[in-house]
Amino acid sequence: MSAVTLKSARLTLRPVTPKDAEAFFDHARLPEVAENAGFLPDSIAKTRSYLRRSASEWKKSKPERMTFSVLLTRDRAWIGSLELRWLYDGIAEMGFFIHPRHWGNGYAPEAATAALRAAFGRFGAHRVQGSCWTKNKRSIRVLNKLKFCREGRLRGYAKVGGKLQDDYLYAMTVADWRSR
Repeated sequence: MSAVTLKSARLTLRPVTPKDAEAFFDHARLPEVAENAGFLPDSIAKTRSYLRRSASEWKKSKPERMTFSVLLTRDRAWIGSLELRWLYDGIAEMGFFIHPRHWGNGYAPEAATAALRAAFGRFGAHRVQGSCWTKNKRSIRVLNKLKFCREGRLRGYAKVGGKLQDDYLYAMTVADWRSR
């Protein structure tokens, strides 16, 4: 598949490149981001490796992971990332991170809406899901704003620092998307 760029009113989502490593790592290591993610790279070397693998996915005819850098269109400033990971044919999982200095501006729902439009349209998804730790109030708020349905609690879903964390599982079907 050739690389895909998505647009919204204020944002451009373009495939990540290894050149995004510094911005991505600076974002990932912020305590307010890391405390709600638990799986972000903890070194610049790991970040570069992750982004090289993510960028190489775009060379596949059917990428399993589509990782985007989220940029402000007006000045091309990097403000976060969003990933669509294909679990099965027609079923994707979405995750997103917006830099804390840009929180509260509606960028996460705007970026996610652009990705949902592509997932349900161009990529033929019939379900997009997302999960977040039960303590991650910001992600819960975004998923609710997007009209995702909370389907349940995944008990002991993630192990972070030797401690088990619960996740909420949210999802939207193509029928939900069309009826928005």
